[in-house]
Amino acid sequence: DTSKGYLTPEEWHEEMKKMKDASESEQNPDEKKTVLIDCRNHKEFEIGHFENALDPNTKTFEQFPRWVQENKSALKDKKILMYCTGGIRCEKASAYMRRELETCAGAASVQHLKGGIHKYLDKFGGDGFFAGSNFVFDRRVGVDADEHVQKKGGDGVVAKRIVGQCLYCENKYDKFTADAVCTVCRELTLICEDCKTGLNGEYHCADHQHLRNCYFTNLHRFSESELKSQLHELGFFFEKIAVGKRYKQKRRTLHRQMNRIAQLLSRIENGSVKEMNTSTIVCRSCGDVNCDGKCWGVHGLKRKHVLLGSDPSATPKKSVRLSSNKRSNKSLRKEREIAEIKRLNLSKPPNSYRCTETSIRCPPPFTRVLSTSVKGKWVGKSVQSVLQSEFHHFEDTQRLDELFKMSLVRLNDIPVNSEAALIRGTQTADAVSQDTPLKNMDIICRITHWHEPPVLVPTNISLQKIDLSQDVIDNLMSGGDHSEGDFVIYCVDKPSSVPVHPTGPYLQNSLTLMVEAQEELEPRSLLPCHRLDRCTSGLTLCCTNSAVARLIQVQMDNKEVEKVYVAKVKGQFMPKDSLYLRVVNDDEFLFEAPIDVVDVKKGLRAVSEKGKPAITKFKLLGYDRGSDHSLVECEPLTGRQHQLRVHLQALGFPIHNDVLYNENSEFGNKSLKQEAIKAVKKASEYEMTPPVLGEGVSIRDATAAKRVSLVCQGKVEEEFNSSQLLGGGAVIDLHARKYLINFNKKQKDGSKISLGALECKIGIPTWARAFKNTEEVYDKVMSAWLDEAS
Repeated sequence: DTSKGYLTPEEWHEEMKKMKDASESEQNPDEKKTVLIDCRNHKEFEIGHFENALDPNTKTFEQFPRWVQENKSALKDKKILMYCTGGIRCEKASAYMRRELETCAGAASVQHLKGGIHKYLDKFGGDGFFAGSNFVFDRRVGVDADEHVQKKGGDGVVAKRIVGQCLYCENKYDKFTADAVCTVCRELTLICEDCKTGLNGEYHCADHQHLRNCYFTNLHRFSESELKSQLHELGFFFEKIAVGKRYKQKRRTLHRQMNRIAQLLSRIENGSVKEMNTSTIVCRSCGDVNCDGKCWGVHGLKRKHVLLGSDPSATPKKSVRLSSNKRSNKSLRKEREIAEIKRLNLSKPPNSYRCTETSIRCPPPFTRVLSTSVKGKWVGKSVQSVLQSEFHHFEDTQRLDELFKMSLVRLNDIPVNSEAALIRGTQTADAVSQDTPLKNMDIICRITHWHEPPVLVPTNISLQKIDLSQDVIDNLMSGGDHSEGDFVIYCVDKPSSVPVHPTGPYLQNSLTLMVEAQEELEPRSLLPCHRLDRCTSGLTLCCTNSAVARLIQVQMDNKEVEKVYVAKVKGQFMPKDSLYLRVVNDDEFLFEAPIDVVDVKKGLRAVSEKGKPAITKFKLLGYDRGSDHSLVECEPLTGRQHQLRVHLQALGFPIHNDVLYNENSEFGNKSLKQEAIKAVKKASEYEMTPPVLGEGVSIRDATAAKRVSLVCQGKVEEEFNSSQLLGGGAVIDLHARKYLINFNKKQKDGSKISLGALECKIGIPTWARAFKNTEEVYDKVMSAWLDEAS
């Protein structure tokens, strides 16, 4: 709660006075329990602060929560006073401090200066308890206390108190200048004018003083022997931090500098550098010989233009973001996934692990490692709290404790073990506590005995391959990567119950993985151009070229794709008058009803005025009076999730077997669900020889993971929900039948030139082909539809 703990400048002044009196006298012992904390960064503290203030020695405000975690035991019985420049940082810091201290002490007294140093100096100036200059984030950098008084009309005759000191000679000095930045990290550094002479514009901050003899920007002023000496010394420091994720950025910095030196030495040996230039000083930031240093930090308002040598008044170029599969982190993750699929031999065609009697496919389990990087909102929270709040598998505290005891949860490859709670919040070489606060770039891993829900598949998944026309390739893909793959669209007939791509508990049972194995493609090479719900069957467009996938996605976004579905619904499809309904003719209707999310957790949607526009065209094909079902052709003119299911429910004709949008629907085929449970249990009994283990998993880890697996304990229905076990909602009578993709090239005047259309279609499902129409009036419509569909 950031609304607590405010102290006005007057109240703050009284607190400072009490602290000063307590430090000079033994008569106020309670005031000696007061701790004054500066929430600003170290460089701000260096040139000015309140008397007796504590410096957390942070470089960024992001590091402050970590400092609190490390020191909260020492602070829990103290009265805490906090301040910052303008009051924003200390407002957040005090709320965080109050929450953390209340968890370990039950009560906490945490207060902060309202309006920060600015408001305090406006009121008291140099007569107050603030000594030195107030760091500001503009070209002034530091503002003296008496300047605030002058602006308020005071006489400004207070003598200036300098608290900063030169990093090199330790004389009094508090002026940050544009040219005095660390040559390693570019942090502003306090260096007096006398010390600048002879340093050749190369300065090192307090954190990088150990590199002052080996890390320089201007390498051309050194001899070959000096460069070799620098390279040797940098190698020494690199070896000291060669292991550990926490040193990743430091290793990168040293490695980059070592490469610069090595390249220069190579050029010297090859004779390409004939004479070293010992007089030219190049700016660390922009590389300009004549730079005055005002291209960086709080001074560099136009730094980007300085670095690029561009005109500040010129129109900025539009940045182009790489597609998701081209970004480095996405590429690395994809490489790891491919390596896992190949190592564990997970790519199998649909007829593998398939029961011929029930058509249920359930692959055997294996041990794998699941990992996730820490998100920004998790930083500062404990490992246990994040696992329980973000992952439903860990909601059961008893089960989570069991995973901790068996060291199946890891933080940066170190087991999170509940036995380490004796050293709560600290880290050892063998284990970390579940109370350890998470940091940025931490990685949480879980070793699991991986079981997959069963799916219903044929022995061979039907598909067609269609080539893009040369006109489309030449006119709409001129900027694409033509070397990445072919220009073929795979029209795949996705079975119900099968997800399009690996997601949630599905990996081997995903459509793309099975088709890749069936067609002998490389793992993760088949790219879906769109998605279908897991419970929906029908046409799914895929390709092996990311440029083709982007093209199809663009056509869908531009509403250039006509989609046709078929659905079996409850009742005789004759919609009644509605605010959103428009009758096209006797058998065709247009339904324009906005759709909004009503239950985020379940993914449930409904017609709502607050929702996004959604339009669907419906056509009645036939009616079976015996079963009271209608066959309806559906054409979504917009692309909202669950659009057809929501619109049909809103009209009063829910899709057959759709448990999510039909309250009166039966909860699936109970016998099929029982067969699915048997299939999962049977698969769990299958032991591979040798055992299938993920990377970094030992036999001991695999045995422990299997021991705590719910499926291996016979608790299949606790591990998977009813839909995942082929119960209610796993299969619905909705089928994507045909997509007509129109390719148009847009001209400068806004007009379009047609490059043709591509029709992608597949056959109709068994339940649609077997549909019995009992109304003669629909015989011709039904017959024509069946002929066209076949």
